[in-house]
Amino acid sequence: MTLARRMSIATAELVLSLLVISGAAFVGVTGLSADLDTALAEYEKLRAVYEIGPGLSRARAFLEAGESGDPRILRELEDTLVRLSLLEVQASGEVAELEYFKSIVYRIEHSTSVFPPTVEEQLAAINGIVRHLAREGSRINQAISAAQEHANDHRRFVMGLILSVASVVTLAAAAIIFWQYRSVMRPLHRLRQSVRNIASGNLGDRVHEGGDREFAELARDFNEMATQLEGLYRDLETKVAIKSKELVLSERLASVGFLAAGVAHEINNPLGIMSGYAELPLRKFKNAAADAPDQAKKALQIVCDEAIRCKRIIDKLLSLVRSGPGSEEQRHPVSLARISHDVAEVVQGLPRYRDRKIDLRVVEAGQTDDGAVVMGNETELRQVLLNLVINGLEAVDPHKGRVTIETKRTGPRVLLTVTDNGKGMNQYTLDHIFEPFFTQKRGIGTEGSERGTGLGLSITHAIIEQHGGRVSAQSEGEGKGSRFTVELPAA
Repeated sequence: MTLARRMSIATAELVLSLLVISGAAFVGVTGLSADLDTALAEYEKLRAVYEIGPGLSRARAFLEAGESGDPRILRELEDTLVRLSLLEVQASGEVAELEYFKSIVYRIEHSTSVFPPTVEEQLAAINGIVRHLAREGSRINQAISAAQEHANDHRRFVMGLILSVASVVTLAAAAIIFWQYRSVMRPLHRLRQSVRNIASGNLGDRVHEGGDREFAELARDFNEMATQLEGLYRDLETKVAIKSKELVLSERLASVGFLAAGVAHEINNPLGIMSGYAELPLRKFKNAAADAPDQAKKALQIVCDEAIRCKRIIDKLLSLVRSGPGSEEQRHPVSLARISHDVAEVVQGLPRYRDRKIDLRVVEAGQTDDGAVVMGNETELRQVLLNLVINGLEAVDPHKGRVTIETKRTGPRVLLTVTDNGKGMNQYTLDHIFEPFFTQKRGIGTEGSERGTGLGLSITHAIIEQHGGRVSAQSEGEGKGSRFTVELPAA
């Protein structure tokens, strides 16, 4: 059965119930109206009886006063006769009394041609009519009482009938409404639960295809949609897995290409220097020059230095393209304050940086109240701090240059800042500072030092990203110093 047909049947049943209640009420009102008409008719007769009595009393008073010839007596008797004609005669005795009264009135009216009635006859006729009216009044009162009793019985019957029908109809309506509610809400609840299950990721959930035809069709369409969605999701998962593999392969190839390009770019110059200095002692020995051993020693030392430089460049490139998961296995709680002490002590001892000052604003060595503890690889974090400190020392003036290292904890994060009062950076440098192979010589007193590769800050950025943190650079402009901030999750 369809929902529309079920609702039509329920509506028709309710309408029929209302018609039954209306019919019962109409029958009851009609019966009460008939009882009312009967009571009104009897009341009219009783009123007529009561109106006759005063006229007869006046006529009898005139007769008893000896005024038998008073014309008012005739008028009262004629008026009584007219009113009596409107009343129904109930018994033969009452008919005789009425006929006798009529004959007396007739004899009074035709006293000139008919023997007039005596005063006693007139009084007897009046007394007979009075008795007749008394009996008629008693009968009418009984009829009115009977009509009232019948009306009360009828009213009680009608009220009981209407109450019974209304109770039955109310119960039936409540049952129909409950039935309709369940037939509509239960499928909707099932559909809503299935929608929630699918929204939570359970794409295999399906709706029961039962109930009314409309809900069954809706459930069928929903299940078909869910099946299509599940298939689409499976296809999408397959495509994502394939694309992920392709992306991993592409990243690996890109890393290889990136490493190869870096090696080709950075090692080309050291190799040229090495080949040039290797040819120099060969020519000296070939020409048998006196200073050939010294020149060979110096050339070989330069070749050795440049070879070490090539190894260092390759190590930096490998650090830059190394993936994070391999190093996560070696992570443990690391105190940035302790690393800061160690790095500052090592760097401050280098001859080339002894004319520059390093300030520490960290927990003193040996203190236990150290909030600057993170989970990480100590070697990598030491490399990060070493890169930032040397980068700052290269950027400051000798004798008045200052680099400040500070660690502090702010909520669930630990901040490590390295600030210098050196050359500073412009906006262009800030935008590209962490890009691989980007380098601008910020150093002031390092003209004779080793030329940078542009990989130190890139490696620093990669290490911090692998540790779940971030590194940023700030500078108010050229000549106003720089500040590098490292933010890592606290252990």
